[in-house]
Amino acid sequence: MFNRLLQLYPNAISASKPIVDSNYFWLRSDNNYIGILNDEVSEKEKTILRALFPAETDELPPLSIIAKEWREFLKNDGQLPATYTENIRFIHFSISDIRDEFLFCEWEEAMKSLFSNEVTIVPFNRNQGVIIEEQSNISITEEELFSAIQAFESDFFFKIHFYIGRFQETNLSLKSLFSLEQSMLELSLSEHPEERIFTREKLIPLYLYRLIPHSEGRILFADVHTLLKDDIELAETIKTYIENQSNATLTAKQLFMHRNSLQYRVDKFIEKTGIDIKSFHGAFFAYLACLHIDDI
Repeated sequence: MFNRLLQLYPNAISASKPIVDSNYFWLRSDNNYIGILNDEVSEKEKTILRALFPAETDELPPLSIIAKEWREFLKNDGQLPATYTENIRFIHFSISDIRDEFLFCEWEEAMKSLFSNEVTIVPFNRNQGVIIEEQSNISITEEELFSAIQAFESDFFFKIHFYIGRFQETNLSLKSLFSLEQSMLELSLSEHPEERIFTREKLIPLYLYRLIPHSEGRILFADVHTLLKDDIELAETIKTYIENQSNATLTAKQLFMHRNSLQYRVDKFIEKTGIDIKSFHGAFFAYLACLHIDDI
């Protein structure tokens, strides 16, 4: 497989261990490493390659006993660690554009200070890991996490993405939940690298859309595609309108258009397609159709 990568990326280099050079993106297979120039690989390609070759290198910071237990449970065949509460959740993170001088321990300390209760941070490599939060009366909110992102990116000079999982009873099914949420994080990084925070509610339409075979999607959304293929702006308008829960004022502001112009476009879409996007089912179908337009 690595030989194939070297053919695809002729300027890539192989080594027995990663070289400290910010120009390269590193992958690992067994005891071999390959470095690909960052300029020659897109963020979407990086996401796929990370999934195939997790680069768990010697750059991992020292782990606490509880962090090691969680890592063994989630990644290998370790036992489920003990917790003080009945429910926990995973907050997955992915860091990109890391500089050589980045100190994980400093970021970890800053991250822990955001929570009202003790959390466990488990890095899987230099770029990705998970925060394990036990449920309490005061859990960190999406808004608080978003504010922290702005501070982190300013202080540490990197980009960070979070997938906020749901609280679930602490049992062996957590491992399956973790794997599914990791898939959701990879999907968000691949499809919306500009976004910083994702939840299952935000991602589930895209996740379900990806499960529809392409051939069936072309049939399901054919009429909407016919209408929108020559009017991409209308597709973006409808998609944004639905994402904003049919809030015309907010949508018009985001799209820099007059509210009356927005209402005209919405009415035009409903009239042409017969899909009432002001209803739940109509909005959900129309949103999937707009995702299909993005893939054309």
